[in-house]
This record gives sequence, C-alpha cells and structure tokens, in this order.
Amino acid sequence: MSALTVRPAVAGDDAFLRAVYASSRAEEVAGFGWPDEQARAFLAMQYEAQRRHFRSAWPRAVDGIVAAAGEPVGRLYVDRGAAAVTVLDIALLPTARGTGIGTALLRGLQAEAAALDVPVALQVRPGHRAVRLYDRLGFRSTTSGASEERIAMRWRPPGHAEWAAAVGVPGVLAGVPALPAECSPALRLGPFEQFSVALRVPADAAFAQGTHRFEHPALGALDLFVVPSARTGDDVTLTATFARAVAP
Repeated sequence: MSALTVRPAVAGDDAFLRAVYASSRAEEVAGFGWPDEQARAFLAMQYEAQRRHFRSAWPRAVDGIVAAAGEPVGRLYVDRGAAAVTVLDIALLPTARGTGIGTALLRGLQAEAAALDVPVALQVRPGHRAVRLYDRLGFRSTTSGASEERIAMRWRPPGHAEWAAAVGVPGVLAGVPALPAECSPALRLGPFEQFSVALRVPADAAFAQGTHRFEHPALGALDLFVVPSARTGDDVTLTATFARAVAP
C-alpha cells in the first residue's frame, strides 16, 4: 500500500470533498430511482447539511484530506476530544476502497486513542459495507449516541480482561509475528489497574527496548513500549507494562 498522509482541508478542497461525499452515497441514492439532476441536488443539499452540523456540534474537529502516494483519495473528519476520539466521517473514493487504506487510518486512530486511554467512537448507517470493517477492528455497537438512522460503535483501549482473553491469539508487532503468551494478574492502584503482558517473537527478530506498533484481531492497533526480558533458542520474550484507568 502506498504511503498515506492526512492534511487539514482548505477552501480549495471543497469540490473534492463534495465528490467524495457523493460517491459514498451513490449506491444508496441510486436506489431512489431519481433523475440525475434531482439526485445531484439532493446530495449537494445533504453535504451542506452535514457540514453545518459538524461545524456546529464539533467546532474543534479537523476535516482531513487523505492522500495515497500524494494523490487525494478520501476524507477523514475527526474530533480529538478529552473523552474520546470521534470519527465524524471517513470516506474514500471508489478506486481506493478495499485497498487497506480505511483499515490503516482506523488503526492509526486506535493507537492514538490508546496512548491517551480514551475510546474511538463513530456512527454508521445500518447495512453499510463499513460495518464489517469496524467489527473486524474490534468496534462494538453501543446504545449511546445511536439513532434510527445510525448505529453507534465504539472501540476501547484493551484493559486487563481483554489482554487476558487475547493470550494465545497471534498478532503482529512491527511487521513480525507476535504471540501474547502471558498476562499477569492485575494490581489495583487507586483508580488504576497495573499489569504486564509477555509477547513472544521469533528468535531472529531484532527488537530493542522501545515503542512499536502492535496489531491484533481482537485488540486493534496499539503502540506498545516493550522491553526484551528473555531469550531462548526459539523465541524472544518482550514485556509490555500497562496502567489503565478503571471504573470506581
């Protein structure tokens, strides 16, 4: 996959953003059976309504232009609040769908949210093709923020219970197979729980102490600070230590 960048949208991007929005709803609107002119007018009206709503409800959110290999391919509109990273809109041109770009963008947001110990929240239309992607990345439906037209979904940084359940299920650490092999008991320290996880990687993998991206089918994407702690002829054990806020 080509290198991805996301930059803040500027006034000159308006036509592109309108095209991305129209393409994201083209299949839905085609089902209405309207003439092309009526469909275009409806999509333009809907785009303006969405823009006004986003700017009013999330004034600090950033509307971003997603580019692959320097070419604009989509939109990522995100509000980075104190309590959550909220995805207001993620949409790609048809030619960019199914290429891994959406997955990469969401995994990046998961890692960003995990570092802040806040969830990633989003909404999606029932039956939309993106629901399968969100499920695969660990997002789960929630009643908070849901409506008749939208499913509210949320991904939370994994705590002790999630890591314990992930033991034995392989993931990937900086491109290298990595197996969560052990999760220590959680130690409760006031409003936090502290625990450690042992990850096993192949013996020939060169990992120094530091931060590396970990991707896991159940946990999502996380930037883990790991410390090499043991070595055998078959594998190297890396230890990551966590302190997570817990409900009182």
